[in-house]
Amino acid sequence: MDESDIYPDEGPKTITFTLPKEQVSDLDVLNIEQSLIPVDGISFYVMRLKKVIVVHPQGDFFIGRSVDGDSWNPEVNLAELDGIASSVSRRHAMISSLKHGYEITDLHSRNGTMLNDWRLLPNKSYPLASGAQLSIGREQLLVIYRPPGYYFRDPLK
Repeated sequence: MDESDIYPDEGPKTITFTLPKEQVSDLDVLNIEQSLIPVDGISFYVMRLKKVIVVHPQGDFFIGRSVDGDSWNPEVNLAELDGIASSVSRRHAMISSLKHGYEITDLHSRNGTMLNDWRLLPNKSYPLASGAQLSIGREQLLVIYRPPGYYFRDPLK
């Protein structure tokens, strides 16, 4: 199986992986299996459900929830994870791809966005580091990506 089988071109998908047995909040970014981190994208680990949403962005993309009857869906759709009960706005936040990583902007969401326990001001961009913890409504997400130019060499080989 190659990467194209796991990450098809038709857009972001929610893919479920089993994470280590220890508490998800205690995960060390360095201990996450390297194969679960996309080479050319970004992963959002939903801590409550131990699921991962992998996005291969083609520019800016959104975190939010879909609504029945609306043709627009965010790339990171938390409605599939009970986003309404978790206080997630339809267009909660925007993620922008930069030369050296990503940044996040809260889009005046009703319940706000937290980045590493800091509340984001609406319509202001903030750097989004790999290993950062996001609170989108009541949902906790761990952000993981490989920085541009990153090269992983397995120390056991």
